[in-house]
Amino acid sequence: MLELRGVRAGYGRIEVLHGIDLTVGEGEILTIVGANGAGKSTLLKAVSGVVRISGGSITYDGERIDPLGVENIVSRRLIQIPEGRRLFGPMSVEENLQLGGYSRRGSGSPVAERLERVFALFPRLKERLSQQAGTLSGGEQQMLAVGRALMAEPRLLLLDEPSMGLAPIVVQDIFTGLRRLNQEGLTMVLVEQDARIALSLAHRGLVMERGRIVLEDSAQALLDNPEVRAIYFGRRNAGYRRGMEKT
Repeated sequence: MLELRGVRAGYGRIEVLHGIDLTVGEGEILTIVGANGAGKSTLLKAVSGVVRISGGSITYDGERIDPLGVENIVSRRLIQIPEGRRLFGPMSVEENLQLGGYSRRGSGSPVAERLERVFALFPRLKERLSQQAGTLSGGEQQMLAVGRALMAEPRLLLLDEPSMGLAPIVVQDIFTGLRRLNQEGLTMVLVEQDARIALSLAHRGLVMERGRIVLEDSAQALLDNPEVRAIYFGRRNAGYRRGMEKT
């Protein structure tokens, strides 16, 4: 579904990605882990068109998309949930959700059906429908960010640090929802500093260092890798994997 070949990208004269090669199969969850500054977020931004690449190619569904602008990429149902959620704080939950579906106006499922799908996944959003997005808790804001993206009916969803700043119990709710979406067929690329959480959800994983992929394997193999465990596994969510296995 997604293929990157020799992708180079950065900011001004500073190159951050140094020849990235990767593929994502339809229905797969690919997790990218690494320290701050490894280039994980830049990689997602390159795929979504926010950062223009300086070399290589990005192909999605057989079409080269790196020459396209963000709007054209979104219209192809490739959607990114950015780090920090980036909601419209003064607007209501409902208004944020409606804006998420703007790219699918006049096409796709009826808006009411899309809303009900979001509410089935995150019932709390229905209870907060008229509340300003900026007054929601951190966990509710992340649910809204995911819900807003779902309103665009994505086929490929890019998520940047969805667990950031959230309590472990809230993270479990978010990731349980993501697992359900994947079981329904949604393909995902997940960037996450917390390797334990991310790999517990994924099929495959990549480790990035300084703008390069240094390790690639099945998620389970990376979970069992002593070096990965020593470097990237934190204590904060040590019980998360056990919780996910019960869902």
